[in-house]
Amino acid sequence: MKDTRSETIARLNRQLAAGELGWPPGHFYSPVPDLTDVWKREPAIFAPQPHLPGIRLEIDRQLRLLEQLARYYPEVPFTDQKQAGLRFHYDNPNFSYGEAIVLYCMMRLLNPRRIIEIGSGYSSCVILDTIERALPGVVDCTFIEPFPELLLGLVNPGDQKRFRLLDHRVQEVDLAVFDDLAANDILIVDSSHVSKVGSDVNHILFQILPRLREGVYVHIHDIMQGFEYPKEWVYQGRAWNEAYLVRAFLQYNSAFSIELFNAYMGEYHRRALSDLLPLAARNPGTSLWLRRSSTREGGS
Repeated sequence: MKDTRSETIARLNRQLAAGELGWPPGHFYSPVPDLTDVWKREPAIFAPQPHLPGIRLEIDRQLRLLEQLARYYPEVPFTDQKQAGLRFHYDNPNFSYGEAIVLYCMMRLLNPRRIIEIGSGYSSCVILDTIERALPGVVDCTFIEPFPELLLGLVNPGDQKRFRLLDHRVQEVDLAVFDDLAANDILIVDSSHVSKVGSDVNHILFQILPRLREGVYVHIHDIMQGFEYPKEWVYQGRAWNEAYLVRAFLQYNSAFSIELFNAYMGEYHRRALSDLLPLAARNPGTSLWLRRSSTREGGS
């Protein structure tokens, strides 16, 4: 009798775990890097990359945006430790000074009508605090989070009426949800950071971003200044690869513009960051802000 589908999958998983299928980490067919090779080529792999061929950084525009955001900096309400009346505080493991400050100021500048967040937690607290304290109108918030325990542990009792929680994978969300985003609305992405068959990263880049309307802003988290991951993360076994896909996505791409690249500005324009958003310079973070600048076929 032939195996049922579930039995076949279980058998294949057992064979993979036993090393009977696939390739071991470090093999040239494996997406997991050979750490000995990485160690030998450290200077080349992790070298600074002030120039990113094929990517329009448009530094002058980023600096102008920092000047605009600076208007709202004196009103940023957050402190290192949790305080009464606020959900967010800087001293957390996931979303710190530069990321939170820029998100607060961007929301003030854009005054979005809708925000969709893929992957929720501390950033969601910034969103809710900013809406509650500083935005004049109603903001429709949708949080897509298959593991919502952190989010629900951070927000206040009664907050669930302030947002719609979709507690399943983004691949299972109706794509029409993203069609509601309009100019100056925000899509925030904090994914699994791994591209593989059926992954959220593939779904976001291939299915969601191309359908966004002109003028929608996109925030992608954990993108370093050279689109490379810190060597400490690599040696910890984080075989993430989202940043490489994002870099390839942005090369020669005229349909999306880089509005602000936190890590890049922190590395190469820290003086401007210090002058305009002083606390953000303490830890610029890894936020990459894009804007859908064209919806014409091919983005040309």
